[in-house]
Amino acid sequence: MGSGKLKGVTITTLLPLCLLLFNSAFSFDLDKSRAGKVQKRSTALSGPIVEDDWDWHKIGRLWNRVTNFSYMGDDAYTDRTPSCDWPGGSGNSYLYRGTIWLTAKVDGVVHCTMGDDHEFAPIDSVHMIKPGIVSDEDTYTKYYDVCAPLASDHFPLGVEITERTYAWGASYAYDFIIYEYTIRNVGIDTDGDCYPDTPRDLEEFYFTIRLDADVSKLPNWGAEYRFSNQDDHVMANAGSWDWINLFPQMAGRDMSFFTEDRLDSTLIFMWDGDNPNYPADNGAEDDFGNPGPDGILQSPGFIGIRVLKTEPYLPPSSFHVCHIYNDPATDKEAWDRMISKKEFEPILVDPNGVPFPHDYRGIITFGPLDTLKYRDSVKVYTALGVGCDPDSGGIYSLKQLLKIMDVAKFIVDNNFDISPEVFTPPDPEVEVEEYVVNNKVEGVRIVWDDKASKHQYFQGYRIWKSSGKTASGDYNWQLLKEYVDTTGSGSWPPDSSSEPGKFEFIDPDVVNGFDYYYSVQAFTKAITYPIEFGVIETNRLSEKSFRYISPANPVATTLDRIKVVPNPYIGSAKWNNPLPGDQSPWEHRIQFINLPEDAKIKIFTLDGDFVDEIHAGQSARLEGENPGVGPKSVAEWDLITRNNQEAAPGIYIYVVESSLGTKVGKFIIVR
Repeated sequence: MGSGKLKGVTITTLLPLCLLLFNSAFSFDLDKSRAGKVQKRSTALSGPIVEDDWDWHKIGRLWNRVTNFSYMGDDAYTDRTPSCDWPGGSGNSYLYRGTIWLTAKVDGVVHCTMGDDHEFAPIDSVHMIKPGIVSDEDTYTKYYDVCAPLASDHFPLGVEITERTYAWGASYAYDFIIYEYTIRNVGIDTDGDCYPDTPRDLEEFYFTIRLDADVSKLPNWGAEYRFSNQDDHVMANAGSWDWINLFPQMAGRDMSFFTEDRLDSTLIFMWDGDNPNYPADNGAEDDFGNPGPDGILQSPGFIGIRVLKTEPYLPPSSFHVCHIYNDPATDKEAWDRMISKKEFEPILVDPNGVPFPHDYRGIITFGPLDTLKYRDSVKVYTALGVGCDPDSGGIYSLKQLLKIMDVAKFIVDNNFDISPEVFTPPDPEVEVEEYVVNNKVEGVRIVWDDKASKHQYFQGYRIWKSSGKTASGDYNWQLLKEYVDTTGSGSWPPDSSSEPGKFEFIDPDVVNGFDYYYSVQAFTKAITYPIEFGVIETNRLSEKSFRYISPANPVATTLDRIKVVPNPYIGSAKWNNPLPGDQSPWEHRIQFINLPEDAKIKIFTLDGDFVDEIHAGQSARLEGENPGVGPKSVAEWDLITRNNQEAAPGIYIYVVESSLGTKVGKFIIVR
């Protein structure tokens, strides 16, 4: 590919390519060119090099994988783990891969160490510290470029990186993760044992972030799905906000927030644009933000990385854009196109002035430092986050991104001397159970402790309920009740539980066998000091507050009330899993209910062929909240036979065996 410079807001040498791709860049045939990304790392162990390792931040609303080889996120094509998933638990991944580049001159020749080219090797595992020393969750790891067994034609700079990350659960900080990089010149290896042994200074040192976001990927979307990676935009705004008016989906909105003092040459961000060749899932011509079948935006957020502080100071130097078809192939090409040119590229548009979506990567660079001497270090603090207004997206999500990045910078500027417990009440400890009257479920009882109400800024509680997930992967939260502790409030206090120091609420609107998710959230008064935090909320998805239940009657003492539900089974019923994927593979289920605890169910065809056997307490659903275990009075069947085939439509016979006796019945499957 040609180098393709971008000038002004028009396409120059890239124009012929862009016009060629305009009608075809989103096809699956062209996606094959990206197959080079599908590589499994297999580190050759030598010297101090250790095995690849990773862990996950799952404490806030931003869930992300941390590695010991410089990758931010999980770039796997199948069985993806959290990779800037927003909101946490949704499986909606905003990040393909983020990496760092380090560039310097040695004897006047430019060399670049690129994380995405496997030019960093791990020299320590990922250590997760909970609770952390700095945050709610800290991680620590090390990698270097002295020896890089997986790289080809690599010229080592001789740098070692100590990477620390910090994540929080409180709402003022739960949409971002702070990365701290300590980059030390340790010298190079000259005797081949992969240990540095020879000092060497580095001239004109630069720090670069490469962001390849692919906004976004739902669990049921393939890695090359038409809404995932070919319709993104990328920006680092150092000039003006006028570019927003190029997008009809954002133009004409209230711009009062986007003042000149909010222009930021330290922030790179990406978002989902309109794929002109495909309608949205709801049939709309414009798929900006990916409206789902229900019209809810599936990709409303803006993902961004901001450099918060560098020691010593590295000034913002440049911002450049490349894409899937013109990634720099050599150190010289990276230097010539992406680093040496001291400019901030504008939004790429077609000849009609329309922003051109593509599978972009954004490259933002800081520096230079004149000399990084042997044994000297550079420290860089960055924040990786997703700003999102899930209802409106667009400019409103960008506004949220700028706000959360301001908080991240405040935390770093104050040397992390900010205690979350000062501003945030503790997460309510929640339990849920069936509310049983006369041996029958009449609702769900939610019980939580009162510790949050003793916090200095406490204002109230909110009780949330969900019956599943929306097209965006988020839970379809419904506010059941709000309790506000203010003078004259008619909602305070909540009902007291029979247990001292606890409150309770009973939700009568439930149906046995359906899945429900509950959370109790504490929130504060508006906090305006030391910065404009506003109302701070505890995390709905915290391990203490988030609970799952599938209501079921108590274990039976007779066989009289055993039933199969639904009967007949219909494949299109709401009962089923509409979006099976890597994290939730099950699709169909029926329940045998009102069982004794020791019940065993054998299933036969009308001809007497043995189909399958299940047991009380067995679940067909294999999600994190419900890993194959259910209520003891229920047995679930996933309609997969013992021969691993889907059960055919027809009439089936079941036989329940237990210490209470035997019961025989029938049920029908309709596909």
